[in-house]
Amino acid sequence: MATAKNELYEEIKAWSDNAILHSPAWSVNELDYSEKSLSAVEIIVDELSAKHLEVSEEQLDMIAQEYGCYMLIAAQRLYGGEFYWNEDVEQPMLIVGEPDACIVLLTWNKVKGRLLGDKIDHLAYFFEQFAADAKAPEAGKKVIYM
Repeated sequence: MATAKNELYEEIKAWSDNAILHSPAWSVNELDYSEKSLSAVEIIVDELSAKHLEVSEEQLDMIAQEYGCYMLIAAQRLYGGEFYWNEDVEQPMLIVGEPDACIVLLTWNKVKGRLLGDKIDHLAYFFEQFAADAKAPEAGKKVIYM
């Protein structure tokens, strides 16, 4: 199982690295996996959302995966946790707080919704909500952020 977890981490990290590589030049120093960097991700994805009609569904999925993985790596660096593959929604997730709590973060659909222009899917705010639970998970708490 450890090998599968390592492989999943490596894949998530590679997608995250691609997000940084494909980001606008102004944002490179901003993307440092800090909580503050999620504001830069929000701005980048907002700019890309204006162009969503110009890109294919495949490209939208790729962008959602890249920035979604960036968010997952940032969350793990900040709050720990383990990565797992969620078969139901076919994407990686981060689980924080085990064994006492279960705070789950899934990001790909949230980023894709934002790319499609849904302002309600504000990524920095979404991350703040997750962070509030992940910083100090309450025993017995089970919540999914997606």
